[in-house]
Formats: sequence, structure tokens, C-alpha cells
Amino acid sequence: MTWMLTASGMVVDLLRPQGAVFSISDIAHHLSQINRYTGAARRPLSVAEHSLLVCEILERECGERDPSVLLAALMHDAHEAYTQDLSTPAKQAVGAAWGEFENRVQFAVLRHHGLITAYTAARERICWADRTALATERAALLPQDGPEWGVMRTHTPVSWHDFDRFSAYDWQSWRDAFELRYQALGLALNIRAEEIAARATTLPGAAAIALCRRLVHPEDLGHAVPSEVRLLARNALKGGDH
Repeated sequence: MTWMLTASGMVVDLLRPQGAVFSISDIAHHLSQINRYTGAARRPLSVAEHSLLVCEILERECGERDPSVLLAALMHDAHEAYTQDLSTPAKQAVGAAWGEFENRVQFAVLRHHGLITAYTAARERICWADRTALATERAALLPQDGPEWGVMRTHTPVSWHDFDRFSAYDWQSWRDAFELRYQALGLALNIRAEEIAARATTLPGAAAIALCRRLVHPEDLGHAVPSEVRLLARNALKGGDH
């Protein structure tokens, strides 16, 4: 069997994920019930909660305001809704095959949500925020005994995040918070796409053409480009014989 059944009843072939539908409701539902550190934290810490923290670290520590980059940060582990979150020793035991499988599914999920360009462009910053979240979680939620983690020497935990504030959250709360953040960032992208379309009518020829082409094939704007904006851009290109 190469496929899995999602929470919504959708069938996804994980060995051939290109073209599959990776719904945000499934992703939020799954991630909110997958615990990090194989459950070793002093309270349940889901991948959904971690993803929200990574997004917030990128925003607060790096001053990131681009909604496409923040959305890519939120979705950086979205593939784990389908692959699960293996411990580091388990990944090493499985070897290169795991990395190939995980990367293939991650690429398919990001492509489905129109985030390949944004994720690729901001990958280093997203990885930094991810590692900072790891250090923050290690300091706050895991036992202080045992060998030092290397990430604690390279990344400083943030001091402004209070995990205890969210201790009463259940998995449904994190599911809803993840999906709400996704929708809010999508709305911000939607507004930006509308603004770009409006600007395209006032820019000189070459710049307007470039913007319209970006809207017709908007990998960096992804799902957020509404059909009417895409039609406007397509008609502008057709009208100008470009």
C-alpha cells in the first residue's frame, strides 16, 4: 500500500505525491496531534505549535513582514502531517532513503500551496528560526539532564515566549490556531496580489508586463492570487500582444 487516508477521508499516495491535494484542514488536524521529541516534553508539544513558534520567531526576531515568507515558515514542517516526525536517531537508522522520501513529500506539499519560491528564497532564515525554536523548546520543556545539545551553542532561546501561557490548550486549539494563521497570511497575500494588479496598470510597459506575468504564473504568491486578478493579468498580456 502506497497511500494513506487523511482525517478528512482523502486518499494521498505518498510514493507518488506530485499532484495530490494537501488540504490545510488535514494538515492542521494532523500536525496538532503529532508530538515532537517522541513525547518527551513536560507537556504535549505538537508540530502545529512548533510551526506557529517558528513563524513568530521569524517575524519578531528577524523583522520579517512578507506574508509569503511567513507562510512558508508556518508550512516548513507541513509534510510531517503525512510523513510523521521521526526522532533524529530514527532518521539516522533509516538513512538516505528517509531524506529522499521526506524531501519529495515536502516539495509536493509546498508546491500545492504555491510556496516553493518563497521557501527556497528564505530557506536560510526559516532554518535559523526553526533551530532557534528548537533551542527554545529544549530550554523550556525538556529535562535539563543529559548531554548538551549542539543547537544550544549556536542558537539562543528566545526569552519572550511563555510556554506555560498555552498549557491549557488542547490539540483542537492548536489545530484552529494553525489554520487561522494560515488563513490570515493568505488574506495578506491576497491583498498584496490585488495591489500588484492595480500597480500593473500604472507602471511603464516592461515593468507592467513583468508584473502581469508574475500574476499569471504566481509561484511566489501561490494560492493567494484570486482568479479575477489572474484573469486581469492574462487579459492585459493578451491585449498588449505579449
